[in-house]
Amino acid sequence: MKRLVRNAALLLIMGIATQPAWSQSPCDNVDRSLTDNSKVALAPVIARQLRAKKVDVLQSFRFDGWTILYVNSYDSDETFLFYPHDPLHTRYITMWSGAAAWNEEQSIKNWTLKNAPGIPPKLASCFARHVTNDRDQ
Repeated sequence: MKRLVRNAALLLIMGIATQPAWSQSPCDNVDRSLTDNSKVALAPVIARQLRAKKVDVLQSFRFDGWTILYVNSYDSDETFLFYPHDPLHTRYITMWSGAAAWNEEQSIKNWTLKNAPGIPPKLASCFARHVTNDRDQ
């Protein structure tokens, strides 16, 4: 019985010690907030950039001055737009749309780092995780 209690305690301690490693997400500390006011302000600006009649801003990822916006222009697939500065005052530098499999996370991160030069690696990792594993969040 003593051995069983000791082993259970050891497993509990190991679980507590390792918990942060497996619970951390690349999107921790990435600002995902998006207010209705922001959506209304961004929509016409992005519509002009995309030469679309209408745009809905669906999601936002902000970190260290960069922004990735997920938008629906109704002209094509929903698209992620990458901005190194404020999207209200600058044009996106690259875009991505389509599907990605769960096992493509590293290749999507590599694509992001290559096609959005200067993007913080943390934001590139968050984007890659989102499109490969957490698309519905």
